Amino acid sequence: MSKLLYKIRLILTYRDFFRTRIPFLYRRMINKAQERTKLAAKRLKDKKKIEVAFLLTTPGMWKLDYVFKLMQQDPLFHPYIVIFPYSQFKDFSESELWNTIKRTEDFIKVRGFEYIIPYNEQTNRWKDIRKELNPDIVFFTTPYRDILPQFYYYHFKDKITCYVSYSFQAMNAYRLDYDQISLNMYSAIYAETKMHKHFAETYGRSKGRNYFVTGYPGTEIYLRQDYKAKDVWKSQDITKKRVIWAPHHTIDNNDDFQSSTFLVYAEQMLYLAKKYKDTIQFAFKPHQLLKFKLYKLWGEERTDNYYKQWQDAENTQLEETGYTDLFIGSDAMIHDSGSFTVEYLFLNKPTMFLVSNHQKAEQLFNDFGVLAYNQHYHGYTESDIEAFLSDIVLGQNDNLQQSRTEFIDTYLRQEHNELPSELIVRHIKKTIFGE
Repeated sequence: MSKLLYKIRLILTYRDFFRTRIPFLYRRMINKAQERTKLAAKRLKDKKKIEVAFLLTTPGMWKLDYVFKLMQQDPLFHPYIVIFPYSQFKDFSESELWNTIKRTEDFIKVRGFEYIIPYNEQTNRWKDIRKELNPDIVFFTTPYRDILPQFYYYHFKDKITCYVSYSFQAMNAYRLDYDQISLNMYSAIYAETKMHKHFAETYGRSKGRNYFVTGYPGTEIYLRQDYKAKDVWKSQDITKKRVIWAPHHTIDNNDDFQSSTFLVYAEQMLYLAKKYKDTIQFAFKPHQLLKFKLYKLWGEERTDNYYKQWQDAENTQLEETGYTDLFIGSDAMIHDSGSFTVEYLFLNKPTMFLVSNHQKAEQLFNDFGVLAYNQHYHGYTESDIEAFLSDIVLGQNDNLQQSRTEFIDTYLRQEHNELPSELIVRHIKKTIFGE
């Protein structure tokens, strides 16, 4: 589908073309959103149980484990997760949309969290959870309009609306990351660092007024001393180094932002997995949208066969849901993902960023991302990847370890060692009850 056709479909669905393109009307919308937050908070002051809906489409977008758990433990809140389809307007495979919903359901089931899938099988329609459940607070995990309207901000604009980015923002996409309609309207957006709040102040039309620095809850697990990771790596006869390959999904010429090198290295990575089968095991951790796009580019048969090769080989595995335990149990990573550029650094392990078309770091990343990118080894060719495996991973000649340590201490640890989830829940209570 062309970009133009896709945008027309969204305009017809959301009917917001004029509201968002006339400056006066847009400013008025932003001011009204802030007024509605105050009114919504006032209505909740005397409520004994506050209903909190967390809207979720794919496992990779879930970064709120500890926020959800804190609310579970607090008698003031009743949290639950609402699972619904992603990218409803991009003509993706219907079967893969449902497969993704099933993977998301399994992902949440393992955590023991309360959830619903609001689909009516008799009418083949998605229910309106506002009518069915009427949540008081709505946590969004995707800011985009390519979802059904009943799950978008507009449908909950008189509620307290919160957002945590599904990725640690590192890419040079300031308008996309800070000036979308929903990002200017949400009651509260919980920012990773002071630099990220500054980006919102600079590039968002709300001037960052709804951004609050808490740290990133998606990486909180790496800061906790009490977490015991499960070994999710495939059992091997002998001890081998563990390397993750995590390609991004932006292989389509219609993508607003392209960083993926998957099509360049797809076969090479399989070859390397076979070549190093006696010393390295590999985990293929593709972005959740990559399969959708490969179905359209390669067809389902070729795509499924490619994924199956990673799943079936003795020293390889396929990971399509969570990745925290995978990260913790690994020795190194190769990727071209914006969020992983920061997230994996929390573990202080060697990582290589595969650079598309010899782009400069300043073209790929925002100012914070450039700092994180500089803690990576950079891959421009197949020989660079193999050198990383042989010299850095197997040879353990990790020359960037000290630099990564300094970056972590300077940028990734919260002041006073406060945890993001605690700061987020505290801020929500302050919004409702004041000081």
